[in-house]
Amino acid sequence: MHKEMKIMIASDSYKGSLSSLEVAKYIKKGVLAVFPDCQFVTLSMADGGEGTTEAIIESLHGSYHHVTCFDPLSHPIIAKYGIFHKNKAIMEMASASGLPLVKEKKILKANTYGTGQMIKDALDQGCQTIYIGIGGSATNDGGIGMASALGIRFLDKEHHELAPIPENLSVIAFIDDQHLDKRIKNTKIIVMCDVTNPLCGKNGASYIYGPQKGATSQDILMLDQGLKNLVKVCQQHGYPDYQEEKGAGAAGGLGFGLMTFLNAQLKSGIATVLDIVHFDDLVKDCQLVITGEGRIDHQSIYGKVPTGVSLAAKKHHIPTIAIVGSIGHDINSVYDYIETIESCIDHPCTLDEALENAKENVYQASKRVMKAIALGIKMKKGAVTK
Repeated sequence: MHKEMKIMIASDSYKGSLSSLEVAKYIKKGVLAVFPDCQFVTLSMADGGEGTTEAIIESLHGSYHHVTCFDPLSHPIIAKYGIFHKNKAIMEMASASGLPLVKEKKILKANTYGTGQMIKDALDQGCQTIYIGIGGSATNDGGIGMASALGIRFLDKEHHELAPIPENLSVIAFIDDQHLDKRIKNTKIIVMCDVTNPLCGKNGASYIYGPQKGATSQDILMLDQGLKNLVKVCQQHGYPDYQEEKGAGAAGGLGFGLMTFLNAQLKSGIATVLDIVHFDDLVKDCQLVITGEGRIDHQSIYGKVPTGVSLAAKKHHIPTIAIVGSIGHDINSVYDYIETIESCIDHPCTLDEALENAKENVYQASKRVMKAIALGIKMKKGAVTK
């Protein structure tokens, strides 16, 4: 592991501190301080949530596109998504329909129309594959806003068109999909989602995620009944029944809407990102993988970047270490995936101090790990004696 050593750096960003590329830059600096002849493969990583668009565009040298659309409460905003390989789009629904975009939590009005507008813009750009991350939504509309932006009309029993907002879910009686954008039929839509909730019921979109979006107990009951009505009307119109599919309840039922109206596939976020960047092809010639995230804890084994990366590396019998912003409680289970974990924080300090010194902290953590590896190499060669 010397001149011939090749390391893949595939880290998540440290939220609120460093981007994936910045993390990689200072990990690389630490490695080179100990192994100056090392070679690198660098990938920006994400798990399908916040930062996924940036990670893919950085890794694959794609381009950003901006589109004027509506936020969850129908105010005009500019949302951003990415295009790579000429005809593939990567987007996060939160860019158009996310909770941080709303100052007032009006769950009965909040809708996904803007997400549909982003999809339409990607179609206008000639994209034939669209990847969508659906975390961080402000909505609970079952995807009717998104579908409406792409040409589907939702009608009441008098055949009057309804505004595609959650408070109207319970009065939908008919669905007119004659004007659904025809390009959808020839477009592959892949949804990055690690939420497993069904659409309706006590474990569904309204009950589990409604409160954080401002829903009262009465709102939750109304929203859940509305989504059940949407399912019933969809069945009457011959759509497949996706209400119990894992992820149907993600993003306030947008998972259900994307599957139902756009024939989308729901897949693991980190697995999809690894596939997009061709991780398996790039890691084969490496001797070590370094990954990381801002904070690692027992939840990191559930679809997060470090464990997703390490599982992919294990298939090629390549060890993985994690350099992280901080280490949380109960990480024993993480060691089933990752050989060792190094925290950037090596002395007591405030959060502000840790953020201010993040670059130096990553560099020093990387150097510490490399020195330990160098010691192991010496011991293996018999250079260290008792």
